[in-house]
Amino acid sequence: KLSGPEVSVLAFCDGKNAVLMPTAQDHKRLLDYDRGPNTGGMGAFSPSALVSPQLLADIDRTIIRPTLA
Repeated sequence: KLSGPEVSVLAFCDGKNAVLMPTAQDHKRLLDYDRGPNTGGMGAFSPSALVSPQLLADIDRTIIRPTLA
């Protein structure tokens, strides 16, 4: 089981190249202040403050690029 904050990193790809989009973080809880049951997604904001430029570069280097290789 994973725990902790979650962010989304998406990219436009043509099979060889990738262009990363801004990161996003969604709101899953029904109520304010992270209360209530999880939903299918109540909204999102972008960019996520949880992802530094260095972390995004690491994600690109270790996940996105190898996936296209």
